[in-house]
Amino acid sequence: MNRIICRALFFSLLYSFASCKQKYLPNHEMITLLQSAEKYENNPENIYCPEAMIKFCDSILDHSSPDTAIAKARYNKATALLQLGEEQKAIDAYQDLLNKTSPGDFDQRRQLTKDLAVAYLRLGERMNCIHNHSAESCIYPIANRGIHLDKTGSEKAIELYKTLLKDDPNDLESRWLINIAYMTIGGYPQEVPPALLLKVPDDDTMHIIKPFMDVAKNVGLNFKDMGGGSIVDDFNNDGYPDIVLSSWALTEHMHYCRNNGNGTFTDVSDSSGLGYLTGGLNMMQTDYNNDGFKDILVLRGAWNAKFGKNPNSLLRNNGDGTFTDVTKESGLLSFHPTQTATWADFNNDGWLDVFIGNETTPLGGINPCELYINNKNGTFTEESSNSGCVIIEFVKEVTSGDYDND
Repeated sequence: MNRIICRALFFSLLYSFASCKQKYLPNHEMITLLQSAEKYENNPENIYCPEAMIKFCDSILDHSSPDTAIAKARYNKATALLQLGEEQKAIDAYQDLLNKTSPGDFDQRRQLTKDLAVAYLRLGERMNCIHNHSAESCIYPIANRGIHLDKTGSEKAIELYKTLLKDDPNDLESRWLINIAYMTIGGYPQEVPPALLLKVPDDDTMHIIKPFMDVAKNVGLNFKDMGGGSIVDDFNNDGYPDIVLSSWALTEHMHYCRNNGNGTFTDVSDSSGLGYLTGGLNMMQTDYNNDGFKDILVLRGAWNAKFGKNPNSLLRNNGDGTFTDVTKESGLLSFHPTQTATWADFNNDGWLDVFIGNETTPLGGINPCELYINNKNGTFTEESSNSGCVIIEFVKEVTSGDYDND
Protein backbone atom coordinates (compact mmCIF):
# COMPACT_ATOMS: atom_id res chain seq x y z
CA MET A 1 0.00 0.00 0.00
CA ASN A 2 2.83 2.41 0.89
CA ARG A 3 4.45 1.69 -2.48
CA ILE A 4 1.20 2.52 -4.25
CA ILE A 5 0.84 5.79 -2.34
CA CYS A 6 4.47 6.75 -3.00
CA ARG A 7 4.14 5.96 -6.65
CA ALA A 8 0.92 7.97 -6.95
CA LEU A 9 2.61 10.90 -5.17
CA PHE A 10 5.60 10.67 -7.51
CA PHE A 11 3.45 10.87 -10.65
CA SER A 12 1.39 13.67 -9.12
CA LEU A 13 4.54 15.70 -8.51
CA LEU A 14 5.82 14.84 -11.98
CA TYR A 15 2.57 16.04 -13.55
CA SER A 16 2.66 19.25 -11.51
CA PHE A 17 6.24 19.89 -12.60
CA ALA A 18 5.35 19.30 -16.24
CA SER A 19 2.36 21.62 -15.95
CA CYS A 20 4.49 24.38 -14.41
CA LYS A 21 7.15 23.88 -17.06
CA GLN A 22 4.55 24.18 -19.80
CA LYS A 23 2.94 27.19 -18.15
CA TYR A 24 6.19 29.12 -17.83
CA LEU A 25 7.73 27.98 -21.11
CA PRO A 26 9.61 30.87 -22.75
CA ASN A 27 7.61 32.61 -25.50
CA HIS A 28 4.53 30.59 -24.52
CA GLU A 29 2.01 32.75 -26.41
CA MET A 30 3.79 32.42 -29.77
CA ILE A 31 4.34 28.70 -29.20
CA THR A 32 0.59 28.29 -28.70
CA LEU A 33 -0.16 30.22 -31.90
CA LEU A 34 2.26 28.05 -33.86
CA GLN A 35 0.76 24.86 -32.46
CA SER A 36 -2.69 26.03 -33.57
CA ALA A 37 -1.34 26.84 -37.03
CA GLU A 38 0.26 23.40 -37.26
CA LYS A 39 -3.06 21.73 -36.44
CA TYR A 40 -4.80 23.80 -39.12
CA GLU A 41 -2.14 22.80 -41.67
CA ASN A 42 -2.81 19.14 -40.92
CA ASN A 43 -5.37 18.80 -43.69
CA PRO A 44 -5.43 16.43 -46.71
CA GLU A 45 -6.17 19.45 -48.92
CA ASN A 46 -2.74 20.79 -47.95
CA ILE A 47 -0.33 19.41 -50.55
CA TYR A 48 2.53 19.93 -48.09
CA CYS A 49 1.05 17.70 -45.39
CA PRO A 50 1.67 14.06 -46.36
CA GLU A 51 0.71 12.89 -42.86
CA ALA A 52 -2.85 14.13 -43.35
CA MET A 53 -2.97 12.67 -46.86
CA ILE A 54 -2.03 9.22 -45.56
CA LYS A 55 -4.82 9.31 -42.97
CA PHE A 56 -7.29 10.45 -45.62
CA CYS A 57 -6.24 7.68 -48.03
CA ASP A 58 -6.47 5.08 -45.28
CA SER A 59 -10.02 6.19 -44.53
CA ILE A 60 -10.94 5.51 -48.18
CA LEU A 61 -9.10 2.18 -48.30
CA ASP A 62 -10.75 1.04 -45.05
CA HIS A 63 -14.23 1.45 -46.49
CA SER A 64 -15.91 0.14 -49.59
CA SER A 65 -15.31 2.68 -52.34
CA PRO A 66 -15.40 2.71 -56.15
CA ASP A 67 -12.39 1.09 -57.80
CA THR A 68 -11.24 4.42 -59.24
CA ALA A 69 -11.26 6.02 -55.77
CA ILE A 70 -9.29 3.11 -54.32
CA ALA A 71 -6.68 3.26 -57.08
CA LYS A 72 -6.28 7.02 -56.62
CA ALA A 73 -6.02 6.62 -52.84
CA ARG A 74 -3.31 3.98 -53.19
CA TYR A 75 -1.31 6.20 -55.53
CA ASN A 76 -1.68 9.29 -53.34
CA LYS A 77 -0.67 7.29 -50.29
CA ALA A 78 2.44 5.98 -52.04
CA THR A 79 3.42 9.53 -52.97
CA ALA A 80 2.80 10.77 -49.42
CA LEU A 81 4.93 7.96 -48.01
CA LEU A 82 7.78 9.04 -50.26
CA GLN A 83 7.39 12.64 -49.12
CA LEU A 84 7.57 11.48 -45.51
CA GLY A 85 10.83 9.63 -46.11
CA GLU A 86 9.24 6.18 -45.92
CA GLU A 87 10.98 5.10 -49.11
CA GLN A 88 10.68 1.32 -48.75
CA LYS A 89 6.95 1.54 -48.02
CA ALA A 90 6.56 3.83 -51.03
CA ILE A 91 8.51 1.39 -53.21
CA ASP A 92 6.28 -1.49 -52.13
CA ALA A 93 3.16 0.58 -52.83
CA TYR A 94 4.32 1.76 -56.28
CA GLN A 95 5.39 -1.76 -57.23
CA ASP A 96 2.02 -3.16 -56.19
CA LEU A 97 0.24 -0.55 -58.29
CA LEU A 98 2.51 -1.28 -61.24
CA ASN A 99 1.78 -5.01 -60.97
CA LYS A 100 -1.95 -4.32 -61.04
CA THR A 101 -1.81 -1.92 -63.99
CA SER A 102 -2.76 -3.31 -67.39
CA PRO A 103 0.15 -3.70 -69.88
CA GLY A 104 -1.94 -1.71 -72.34
CA ASP A 105 -2.14 1.33 -70.05
CA PHE A 106 1.18 2.68 -71.30
CA ASP A 107 1.01 6.21 -69.82
CA GLN A 108 0.09 5.06 -66.33
CA ARG A 109 2.75 2.33 -66.32
CA ARG A 110 5.34 4.86 -67.43
CA GLN A 111 4.41 7.30 -64.67
CA LEU A 112 4.49 4.58 -62.03
CA THR A 113 7.89 3.40 -63.30
CA LYS A 114 9.23 6.95 -62.98
CA ASP A 115 7.83 7.24 -59.46
CA LEU A 116 9.36 3.89 -58.53
CA ALA A 117 12.76 4.92 -59.90
CA VAL A 118 12.73 8.15 -57.90
CA ALA A 119 11.74 6.21 -54.77
CA TYR A 120 14.75 3.92 -55.25
CA LEU A 121 17.03 6.94 -55.71
CA ARG A 122 15.66 8.43 -52.49
CA LEU A 123 16.18 5.13 -50.69
CA GLY A 124 19.81 5.19 -51.81
CA GLU A 125 20.18 8.73 -50.48
CA ARG A 126 18.75 7.81 -47.10
CA MET A 127 20.87 4.68 -46.71
CA ASN A 128 24.05 6.49 -47.72
CA CYS A 129 23.89 10.29 -47.65
CA ILE A 130 21.98 10.36 -44.33
CA HIS A 131 22.71 7.12 -42.47
CA ASN A 132 26.32 6.90 -43.74
CA HIS A 133 26.99 10.58 -44.20
CA SER A 134 30.49 11.74 -45.15
CA ALA A 135 32.01 15.14 -45.83
CA GLU A 136 31.59 14.52 -49.57
CA SER A 137 28.02 13.17 -49.56
CA CYS A 138 25.63 14.74 -52.05
CA ILE A 139 28.22 17.15 -53.45
CA TYR A 140 28.12 17.30 -57.24
CA PRO A 141 29.86 15.79 -59.12
CA ILE A 142 29.45 12.78 -56.83
CA ALA A 143 32.80 11.07 -56.29
CA ASN A 144 35.23 9.71 -53.70
CA ARG A 145 33.51 9.38 -50.31
CA GLY A 146 30.27 10.58 -51.86
CA ILE A 147 29.94 7.24 -53.66
CA HIS A 148 27.33 5.04 -52.02
CA LEU A 149 28.45 2.15 -49.85
CA ASP A 150 25.06 0.50 -50.23
CA LYS A 151 24.44 0.64 -53.98
CA THR A 152 21.10 -1.21 -53.97
CA GLY A 153 18.82 1.81 -54.37
CA SER A 154 20.74 3.37 -57.25
CA GLU A 155 21.23 0.04 -59.03
CA LYS A 156 17.48 -0.62 -58.94
CA ALA A 157 16.83 2.90 -60.26
CA ILE A 158 19.32 2.40 -63.11
CA GLU A 159 17.47 -0.67 -64.36
CA LEU A 160 14.17 1.20 -64.32
CA TYR A 161 15.64 4.20 -66.17
CA LYS A 162 17.09 1.87 -68.81
CA THR A 163 13.55 0.57 -69.43
CA LEU A 164 12.14 4.09 -69.61
CA LEU A 165 14.84 5.28 -72.00
CA LYS A 166 14.45 2.24 -74.21
CA ASP A 167 10.85 3.30 -74.77
CA ASP A 168 11.67 7.01 -75.07
CA PRO A 169 15.35 7.94 -75.71
CA ASN A 170 14.35 11.65 -75.69
CA ASP A 171 13.26 11.56 -72.04
CA LEU A 172 15.87 14.04 -70.76
CA GLU A 173 14.73 13.82 -67.15
CA SER A 174 15.36 10.06 -67.05
CA ARG A 175 18.61 10.46 -68.96
CA TRP A 176 19.91 13.01 -66.46
CA LEU A 177 18.90 10.91 -63.47
CA ILE A 178 20.47 7.71 -64.80
CA ASN A 179 23.77 9.58 -65.11
CA ILE A 180 23.43 10.79 -61.51
CA ALA A 181 22.61 7.24 -60.40
CA TYR A 182 25.78 5.95 -62.08
CA MET A 183 27.77 8.64 -60.24
CA THR A 184 26.45 7.42 -56.89
CA ILE A 185 27.73 3.86 -57.54
CA GLY A 186 31.08 4.99 -58.93
CA GLY A 187 30.17 4.03 -62.48
CA TYR A 188 30.26 7.43 -64.17
CA PRO A 189 31.23 7.84 -66.96
CA GLN A 190 32.74 4.45 -67.79
CA GLU A 191 29.65 2.28 -67.11
CA VAL A 192 27.02 4.58 -68.58
CA PRO A 193 25.71 3.24 -71.91
CA PRO A 194 27.31 5.50 -74.58
CA ALA A 195 23.96 6.48 -76.04
CA LEU A 196 22.81 7.74 -72.61
CA LEU A 197 26.01 9.41 -71.41
CA LEU A 198 25.83 13.10 -70.57
CA LYS A 199 29.35 14.51 -70.53
CA VAL A 200 29.43 17.04 -67.72
CA PRO A 201 32.72 18.76 -66.87
CA ASP A 202 33.65 18.37 -63.23
CA ASP A 203 35.78 21.48 -62.93
CA ASP A 204 35.98 25.13 -63.95
CA THR A 205 39.35 25.41 -65.64
CA MET A 206 39.22 29.20 -65.65
CA HIS A 207 38.79 29.55 -61.89
CA ILE A 208 40.54 26.79 -59.96
CA ILE A 209 39.56 26.92 -56.28
CA LYS A 210 40.03 24.64 -53.32
CA PRO A 211 36.76 22.73 -52.78
CA PHE A 212 34.70 23.34 -49.67
CA MET A 213 34.64 20.54 -47.10
CA ASP A 214 31.48 19.70 -45.15
CA VAL A 215 32.58 19.91 -41.50
CA ALA A 216 29.13 20.39 -39.94
CA LYS A 217 29.27 17.11 -38.00
CA ASN A 218 32.70 17.89 -36.58
CA VAL A 219 31.87 21.36 -35.30
CA GLY A 220 28.45 20.76 -33.74
CA LEU A 221 26.16 21.75 -36.63
CA ASN A 222 24.88 18.34 -37.69
CA PHE A 223 21.12 18.99 -37.88
CA LYS A 224 18.62 17.13 -40.06
CA ASP A 225 15.70 19.46 -40.72
CA MET A 226 13.69 20.66 -43.69
CA GLY A 227 14.91 23.68 -45.61
CA GLY A 228 14.60 26.97 -43.77
CA GLY A 229 16.39 30.17 -42.90
CA SER A 230 19.93 30.69 -41.68
CA ILE A 231 21.76 33.60 -40.11
CA VAL A 232 25.48 33.89 -39.43
CA ASP A 233 26.12 36.89 -37.16
CA ASP A 234 27.51 37.85 -33.78
CA PHE A 235 24.47 37.73 -31.50
CA ASN A 236 26.32 38.01 -28.17
CA ASN A 237 28.85 40.65 -29.28
CA ASP A 238 31.91 38.54 -28.44
CA GLY A 239 33.52 39.02 -31.83
CA TYR A 240 32.65 35.57 -33.18
CA PRO A 241 29.75 34.87 -35.59
CA ASP A 242 27.05 32.57 -34.19
CA ILE A 243 24.55 30.56 -36.29
CA VAL A 244 20.75 30.51 -36.10
CA LEU A 245 18.74 28.00 -38.15
CA SER A 246 15.03 27.62 -38.78
CA SER A 247 12.88 25.08 -40.63
CA TRP A 248 9.93 25.52 -42.96
CA ALA A 249 8.01 22.88 -41.00
CA LEU A 250 5.94 24.02 -38.03
CA THR A 251 6.87 20.71 -36.37
CA GLU A 252 10.63 21.43 -36.42
CA HIS A 253 12.35 23.74 -33.97
CA MET A 254 14.80 26.60 -34.40
CA HIS A 255 18.45 26.14 -33.46
CA TYR A 256 20.81 28.70 -31.93
CA CYS A 257 24.46 27.65 -32.06
CA ARG A 258 26.89 29.81 -30.08
CA ASN A 259 30.39 30.14 -31.45
CA ASN A 260 32.92 28.79 -28.97
CA GLY A 261 35.74 30.79 -30.51
CA ASN A 262 37.74 27.66 -31.32
CA GLY A 263 36.10 26.48 -34.54
CA THR A 264 33.23 24.69 -32.80
CA PHE A 265 29.68 25.58 -31.77
CA THR A 266 27.47 24.80 -28.77
CA ASP A 267 23.74 24.27 -29.24
CA VAL A 268 22.09 26.65 -26.75
CA SER A 269 18.69 26.57 -28.44
CA ASP A 270 16.63 25.70 -25.36
CA SER A 271 18.37 28.00 -22.89
CA SER A 272 18.07 30.89 -25.37
CA GLY A 273 14.31 30.38 -25.79
CA LEU A 274 14.64 29.85 -29.54
CA GLY A 275 14.53 26.06 -29.36
CA TYR A 276 10.84 26.07 -28.44
CA LEU A 277 9.83 28.06 -31.54
CA THR A 278 9.06 26.31 -34.83
CA GLY A 279 8.78 27.11 -38.52
CA GLY A 280 10.34 29.79 -40.67
CA LEU A 281 11.33 29.33 -44.32
CA ASN A 282 13.36 32.52 -44.03
CA MET A 283 14.57 34.88 -41.34
CA MET A 284 16.84 37.91 -41.01
CA GLN A 285 18.76 39.74 -38.35
CA THR A 286 18.19 43.39 -37.44
CA ASP A 287 18.60 45.78 -34.50
CA TYR A 288 15.09 47.18 -34.38
CA ASN A 289 15.45 48.78 -30.91
CA ASN A 290 18.92 50.29 -31.33
CA ASP A 291 20.37 48.53 -28.28
CA GLY A 292 23.43 47.18 -30.09
CA PHE A 293 22.28 43.54 -30.10
CA LYS A 294 21.04 41.80 -33.25
CA ASP A 295 17.37 40.77 -33.13
CA ILE A 296 15.64 38.28 -35.46
CA LEU A 297 12.57 38.42 -37.70
CA VAL A 298 11.25 34.95 -38.58
CA LEU A 299 9.01 34.72 -41.67
CA ARG A 300 6.51 31.90 -42.03
CA GLY A 301 3.83 30.40 -44.28
CA ALA A 302 5.48 30.76 -47.70
CA TRP A 303 4.06 28.67 -50.58
CA ASN A 304 1.28 27.32 -48.37
CA ALA A 305 -1.62 29.48 -49.61
CA LYS A 306 -4.62 29.32 -47.25
CA PHE A 307 -2.72 26.95 -44.96
CA GLY A 308 0.16 29.42 -44.68
CA LYS A 309 -1.56 32.12 -42.65
CA ASN A 310 1.05 31.75 -39.92
CA PRO A 311 2.31 34.47 -37.60
CA ASN A 312 5.79 35.85 -38.12
CA SER A 313 8.03 36.35 -35.08
CA LEU A 314 10.01 39.36 -33.96
CA LEU A 315 12.55 38.00 -31.48
CA ARG A 316 14.21 40.56 -29.22
CA ASN A 317 17.79 39.82 -28.27
CA ASN A 318 17.97 40.42 -24.51
CA GLY A 319 21.76 40.64 -24.53
CA ASP A 320 22.13 37.82 -22.02
CA GLY A 321 21.96 34.85 -24.39
CA THR A 322 18.15 34.75 -24.49
CA PHE A 323 15.51 35.95 -26.95
CA THR A 324 11.95 37.06 -26.25
CA ASP A 325 9.14 36.93 -28.79
CA VAL A 326 7.74 40.47 -28.87
CA THR A 327 5.64 40.09 -32.03
CA LYS A 328 2.31 40.96 -30.44
CA GLU A 329 3.47 43.75 -28.16
CA SER A 330 5.47 45.35 -30.99
CA GLY A 331 2.43 45.50 -33.29
CA LEU A 332 3.85 43.12 -35.90
CA LEU A 333 1.41 40.26 -35.33
CA SER A 334 -0.40 39.36 -38.55
CA PHE A 335 -1.31 36.18 -40.41
CA HIS A 336 -0.13 36.11 -44.02
CA PRO A 337 2.05 33.62 -45.95
CA THR A 338 5.50 35.12 -46.57
CA GLN A 339 9.20 34.45 -46.75
CA THR A 340 10.59 37.90 -47.55
CA ALA A 341 11.07 41.28 -45.89
CA THR A 342 13.48 44.20 -45.96
CA TRP A 343 14.61 46.41 -43.09
CA ALA A 344 15.50 50.05 -43.78
CA ASP A 345 15.09 53.49 -42.24
CA PHE A 346 12.37 54.59 -44.64
CA ASN A 347 11.66 57.93 -42.89
CA ASN A 348 15.25 58.80 -41.94
CA ASP A 349 14.54 59.06 -38.21
CA GLY A 350 17.41 56.80 -37.17
CA TRP A 351 15.23 53.74 -36.48
CA LEU A 352 14.76 50.73 -38.74
CA ASP A 353 11.37 50.07 -40.32
CA VAL A 354 10.32 46.88 -42.12
CA PHE A 355 8.45 46.07 -45.33
CA ILE A 356 7.05 42.52 -45.53
CA GLY A 357 6.18 40.96 -48.88
CA ASN A 358 3.17 38.63 -48.61
CA GLU A 359 1.81 36.03 -51.03
CA THR A 360 -1.58 36.46 -52.67
CA THR A 361 -2.83 33.43 -54.61
CA PRO A 362 -6.22 32.31 -55.98
CA LEU A 363 -6.46 29.55 -53.36
CA GLY A 364 -4.91 31.55 -50.55
CA GLY A 365 -6.95 34.73 -50.64
CA ILE A 366 -5.74 38.31 -50.61
CA ASN A 367 -2.65 38.99 -48.51
CA PRO A 368 -1.47 42.59 -49.02
CA CYS A 369 2.13 43.52 -48.31
CA GLU A 370 2.80 45.42 -45.09
CA LEU A 371 4.95 48.43 -44.17
CA TYR A 372 5.67 48.83 -40.47
CA ILE A 373 7.12 52.16 -39.33
CA ASN A 374 9.21 52.08 -36.16
CA ASN A 375 7.72 54.17 -33.33
CA LYS A 376 11.11 54.31 -31.54
CA ASN A 377 9.65 52.76 -28.40
CA GLY A 378 9.68 49.06 -29.28
CA THR A 379 6.45 49.23 -31.30
CA PHE A 380 5.52 49.67 -34.95
CA THR A 381 2.60 51.17 -36.88
CA GLU A 382 1.37 49.60 -40.13
CA GLU A 383 1.44 52.36 -42.78
CA SER A 384 1.17 50.60 -46.15
CA SER A 385 -2.08 52.37 -47.09
CA ASN A 386 -0.80 55.82 -46.17
CA SER A 387 2.51 55.16 -47.93
CA GLY A 388 1.06 53.98 -51.23
CA CYS A 389 2.60 50.51 -51.08
CA VAL A 390 -0.36 48.17 -50.66
CA ILE A 391 1.00 45.59 -53.08
CA ILE A 392 -1.21 42.57 -53.70
CA GLU A 393 0.84 39.99 -55.61
CA PHE A 394 2.56 36.65 -55.16
CA VAL A 395 5.64 38.33 -53.67
CA LYS A 396 8.71 36.12 -53.31
CA GLU A 397 11.47 38.69 -52.75
CA VAL A 398 11.72 42.33 -51.72
CA THR A 399 14.66 44.67 -51.29
CA SER A 400 15.14 48.36 -50.59
CA GLY A 401 17.43 51.06 -51.95
CA ASP A 402 17.72 54.73 -52.85
CA TYR A 403 17.27 54.50 -56.61
CA ASP A 404 16.90 58.31 -57.12
CA ASN A 405 19.68 59.47 -54.74
CA ASP A 406 17.36 61.69 -52.67
